[in-house]
Amino acid sequence: MANLKKIKGHIKSVRDTSKVTGAMYTVSSMKQRSTAAVLAEKEPYIRSLESELKHVSGGVTAEDCAFMRQSEGVTAVFVISSDKGLCGDYNRQILRSARQVVDENPGCKIYVMGEKGKKYFASAKIPVEENFDFIMQKPDEELSEGISSFFCDLFLKEEISRLVAVYAVTDGMQARPVIKTVLPIEPPEGGRTETEIEFLPSKAAVVDSLVPIYISGVFHSILLRGYMGEQSARMFAMDSANKNAKQLLDDLDKQYNRLRQNAITTEIAEISGERNRQ
Repeated sequence: MANLKKIKGHIKSVRDTSKVTGAMYTVSSMKQRSTAAVLAEKEPYIRSLESELKHVSGGVTAEDCAFMRQSEGVTAVFVISSDKGLCGDYNRQILRSARQVVDENPGCKIYVMGEKGKKYFASAKIPVEENFDFIMQKPDEELSEGISSFFCDLFLKEEISRLVAVYAVTDGMQARPVIKTVLPIEPPEGGRTETEIEFLPSKAAVVDSLVPIYISGVFHSILLRGYMGEQSARMFAMDSANKNAKQLLDDLDKQYNRLRQNAITTEIAEISGERNRQ
């Protein structure tokens, strides 16, 4: 009977856990779909802005545009992790790639978004320049613009010479790390624009004013993709947990029924033996 009670308690515990993981799957699924819808809406704008920037900046060189400046200096590494766990190897992929970038760039400045990243660098005793205390919930344009302005100012002040963002997306069931150089921007290929247009005060000045808007759009895309990747990873992790729970419940039910049947058989045998002795 003691074993039956123990198994029954185990079954209840697994069922309760399965309810939680099922609810988490549903919530992450809703967040993933809503983020994907926002990304699908914003992507055409970002692509159009990138295309226009390339068109307008034809003929502009790194000497003309500060954001194209290539120089030897400090690399900034912007690590975007999640605030919560239970999302498979999503954070592990990000932090492993981030550590690789940090090791390849001695003296780099590290900027972190997400509690998992903060805890990782703290436990590894790796100094972080600044932690961004933003909660990764539906990254919006205001957040992207704030981050963009922060890093663009550092770049223009020559406090950093390069900005690398490290985040992750989810392909199928696998989290895939992404290492993207955001600054400096690549000089456009090809010559000047076909139609001669007068730019005031200059083409370089127009490009300099357009780049921060473009960088803000890039950050918005990165944050949306990272957040969507987190939700997708959590969905797969919770789905896997639900399948494991179902299999475990089947095994426990069989074990419970087998022990219960043995207990009944034993009890019947004891009753029969008692009657025979009488």
